[in-house]
Amino acid sequence: MEAQALEKIIALAHAGQIGNPGTDVPTMLVPTGYALESLEKYQETPSRFRGAFKTSSIDDYAAYVNAESTARVFVDTDDMDAEAFFDLGTTGSAGHGEHRALLKLQRTAPYTACLQAHDSAFGQKELAHFIEDWHAHITGESTSGNELTAKQLANMVRRIEVKATAERTHEEGDWNTKRSGLDALDASAGEDTPAFIRFACLPYEGLSLRTFDLRVSILTDDNKPRIKLRITGLEGIQEEVAKEFKAVLGEHLGDHATLLLGNFRKG
Repeated sequence: MEAQALEKIIALAHAGQIGNPGTDVPTMLVPTGYALESLEKYQETPSRFRGAFKTSSIDDYAAYVNAESTARVFVDTDDMDAEAFFDLGTTGSAGHGEHRALLKLQRTAPYTACLQAHDSAFGQKELAHFIEDWHAHITGESTSGNELTAKQLANMVRRIEVKATAERTHEEGDWNTKRSGLDALDASAGEDTPAFIRFACLPYEGLSLRTFDLRVSILTDDNKPRIKLRITGLEGIQEEVAKEFKAVLGEHLGDHATLLLGNFRKG
């Protein structure tokens, strides 16, 4: 008898003697290399539930989590997401953590546009188009304190003119700057100039409407003015949005869900 055939007979005999190794999922040793193979795929139902639900909707996420008997939900306010585990178990009786639900909030289109405008420098036509594109979200205030509509803002931006005057002193402001210490470029838009653009929008679906004040300043480094926008107090607003996210999620989830700040990863 060939050695290879003899090895196969011995392997079959050993596998028959060992039988089922006693795991929770039905498995058995097979001769080829004595690999451990799962027979779960041949069962009528799986041995345990596995799956990951993903959504950007707070309402749908809460509906899924609340339909389960228990959950631990880890909330990351930096990334504006939350992950629920339904089968973590305890330290004394650990679960596999294979049934999860992930909520990842998506920025709304207006909020994305507002953030992109932050610290950006626009040409006159570009800023006028930005205001017109998002006119439903925009109002403004002039340097004299007058309230402005989106249309008035756009027209005011188009009327900005830059004039050069001889100067030997150095001074810098939102609407004027000195160049080379010899001449100055001053910008004006008639009798008044825009001071703030107010952008009102929902940062994320399911959270509150917020108004962002974008301070308007002008860069007169050449003959064509560039208009810079900057959201005032942006970091503070984002912290408030993150706190609201956790609070709103807590209101939507049932008492059986434990809410924790942070992330969890299986070791």
